[in-house]
Amino acid sequence: MKPNVIFIYPDQLRYDGLSCNGNKVVNTKNIDKLANEGANFQSAYTSYPLCCPFRASIMTGLYPHKNGMFSNHYPLRTDLPYYLPKLMKNEGYKTAWIGKWHLNGGRKFERVPKEYWCGFDELIGYGRGHHYIDSLYYRNEDDTPYKSDKYEPIYQTEHLMDFIDRALVEDKPFMGMICYGLPHPPVEMQPEESKNKFSPEQIELPITVPDDTKEKAKQYIAHYYGMIEIVDEQIGRIVTHLKEKNIFDNTIFIVVSDHGDMCGEYGMFEKSIFYSSAAHVPLIISYPNKINNNTIIDQLVDPLIDITPTILDLCDISVPSGMDGFSMKKMLFEGQDNDFRDFVYYQIITVPEEICDVMDKPDRKPYAERGFRTKDVLYVEKENVPFALFDYTREKLEFMNCIDNFKYYPQIKEYRQKLSEIMNDLEDSWNLKRTQLPPDFQTQSEAIKDYDNNYSRAIFEN
Repeated sequence: MKPNVIFIYPDQLRYDGLSCNGNKVVNTKNIDKLANEGANFQSAYTSYPLCCPFRASIMTGLYPHKNGMFSNHYPLRTDLPYYLPKLMKNEGYKTAWIGKWHLNGGRKFERVPKEYWCGFDELIGYGRGHHYIDSLYYRNEDDTPYKSDKYEPIYQTEHLMDFIDRALVEDKPFMGMICYGLPHPPVEMQPEESKNKFSPEQIELPITVPDDTKEKAKQYIAHYYGMIEIVDEQIGRIVTHLKEKNIFDNTIFIVVSDHGDMCGEYGMFEKSIFYSSAAHVPLIISYPNKINNNTIIDQLVDPLIDITPTILDLCDISVPSGMDGFSMKKMLFEGQDNDFRDFVYYQIITVPEEICDVMDKPDRKPYAERGFRTKDVLYVEKENVPFALFDYTREKLEFMNCIDNFKYYPQIKEYRQKLSEIMNDLEDSWNLKRTQLPPDFQTQSEAIKDYDNNYSRAIFEN
């Protein structure tokens, strides 16, 4: 019997935002249970810590420089040789995506044209944006906007459960993928109960948060934690539904995020930077009777490219040879894979300054960055010039940039050569950049006008 696949993608969730990963304030009991009954990856780092590049790579199994998703808000190429949903569909799977899509460019809060679905049978959601209260969504190819008085992740969970039920009626294995916008900002856009559950006084900040940012960071994180617990509750509902249908034991259940959030460290918020707070993400995979309970995996993995071949491999579907990622199947079943890649790549692709000035910062950068991380170091170059070197054998907070320490000059020379070799192997180039705005790009103020118009004509659904 073919296994089912549930893929849960909370947007912008840090690795240490879960209680199973050491958080002492937030309680993610449902995610913790999945980790306890499956595999919890301790060293999952995304190579491009930004939304659209991650999504595009999950769909294609290719690095962003190969699938063309150089930055946020651009449309994914439709001429690539394979897409995960199509590969699953070819093997008899019923497939659906629920939530924000963000791979078609275009306007915010609009229906996603079918040519950008990557082969999904169903897409219930919208193009892009974050508006969790009074939010909008579209059903497949219907141009009619819908709205609900429920908080967005609640009705999205119900859409997924409805999809599961319909797949069972059709007697088909299924792959249901859901993107919760939470805990991505605006973190204050949540029900009062969760918004006020945690107080800033409960938040213990790392020493990497500067004094002039501490007050803002504590308030932000308190709201951020409230959103995380909402996501955990919805995951619990999905697990319960699968168990009630007697299919949980035959379901591969994946929880992962696209990137973390700086949460005030070094005075920064959001993502799109090399620090671990932005790149280190939770990755939990449950597959009853296949993955042993309490499997802890400490090997470096890159969810951006490694999840796609892993899903295919776990479903006994041939992995296309052109995919960039490695299957984690052996690691999941045996706890370790000695043939696995021993580094995670890092890249930020240039968006020229004149385009950055129009697009919503701070996600875009008018300069290129490339690098790699191993268990011992993080090395980064900016525009082909050494920029950052952190020696994890000395400290893991990424507090001491050793790039100008003369004692490290021999290592820097070695790392420059290694990065050059990695880039050559991956066919990456410093010259890649976007030269135009995304098609039909909207500023935030323009999007709000569209949203108000669409909301006024939306059909209400319970």
